[in-house]
Amino acid sequence: MSMMLFSSKRPATGKRLTLSLLAACALSLSACVSNVSSQVKESSKDQSGTFDGTWVAKVQKSPKRQTMPGNWIANCDGSEWNFTLRVVDGVISHNLRASSDTTFVSSDGDFRFDIPVQTQAKARAGSEQTLGLTRQTLIVYGNLAKAKGRFTTGVAEFGNSGCTAIIDFARTGA
Repeated sequence: MSMMLFSSKRPATGKRLTLSLLAACALSLSACVSNVSSQVKESSKDQSGTFDGTWVAKVQKSPKRQTMPGNWIANCDGSEWNFTLRVVDGVISHNLRASSDTTFVSSDGDFRFDIPVQTQAKARAGSEQTLGLTRQTLIVYGNLAKAKGRFTTGVAEFGNSGCTAIIDFARTGA
């Protein structure tokens, strides 16, 4: 979940090629994942028990270099990893950190977590400047019915853009 940001001060040809390749990677990452832009309200939570149980969230391999707003390049971990979700009566929790964050899953299977974290991450612009990027949010959203989602380490200074990866969900038990 760590990242370093670098400005993309490169010759025009290399920059265009890099941005084109990164845009293609970003497009392939977004395939079949709908954006859940806000948390599900309690009044809209699933009450049928359809999604109740334990789910494994399988974060897929992602590009190690991802483009951020302002032509910044994020160097991301990019490796595959898993975490667990637990749904009980339409309330969903996770094991991402030692806190008790919960949110609601809708009757359609949509959910979203916005988990604030404090970090010591740094970003460098060229070699002269370092930015202290300490306001980050772990953003996890998806749809359990479609078994797809996205994980993003969002950086507040970049509008919560950041290192992002596709998640596949699989129910492991009741």
